[in-house]
Amino acid sequence: MSDRKKREIQPIHEKPFGDILHSMDHFFTQAIQHFHTPRAIPVHQYETADEYIIEAELPGIKKKQINLDIFQNHIKISVEDEAFTEKKDDTQKITEQSLRYQRADRLVTLPFAVNQSDVKASLSQGLLVIRIPNRRKRIPIDTKEV
Repeated sequence: MSDRKKREIQPIHEKPFGDILHSMDHFFTQAIQHFHTPRAIPVHQYETADEYIIEAELPGIKKKQINLDIFQNHIKISVEDEAFTEKKDDTQKITEQSLRYQRADRLVTLPFAVNQSDVKASLSQGLLVIRIPNRRKRIPIDTKEV
C-alpha cells in the first residue's frame, strides 16, 4: 500500500501549489466583495417644528467630494473618494503605485416635495447637515358641541 501512495500524484490543491491557489482565491474573493459592496452612508433624519433635518456621517470626506441631487421628495447624497499612492525606494525609483476609487450613494425620501432653493447644507468635522424648511401645515379642526 505504501508503494501505491508513493506513485499517486498529489492533487493540485495540496502543497506546494495549494498555498498559492488559496492565496489567489482569497485575493480575488476579497477584491470582488469590495467591488460589489456599496459603502453605506449612515443617515439620521428628524423633524422639528420649523425644519426637516438630515445628518449624514462622512468622516474624512471633503466638500468637493460631495454632491447633492434634489428631485421631488428625494435627496440623493453622493460621495466620490479617490486616492493615489506611490512608494519609492532610496534611489527614487517607483516601487509601487495604486489608485483607489470609491463611490457611495444614499437616497433619502422626504415626506414632502422639496424646492431646491430652500435647501441648506453644511459640512463640519465629517458631519453633513441638510436643513429643509418644513412646509407641512397642520390644519386645525374645529369641534362643535352638539
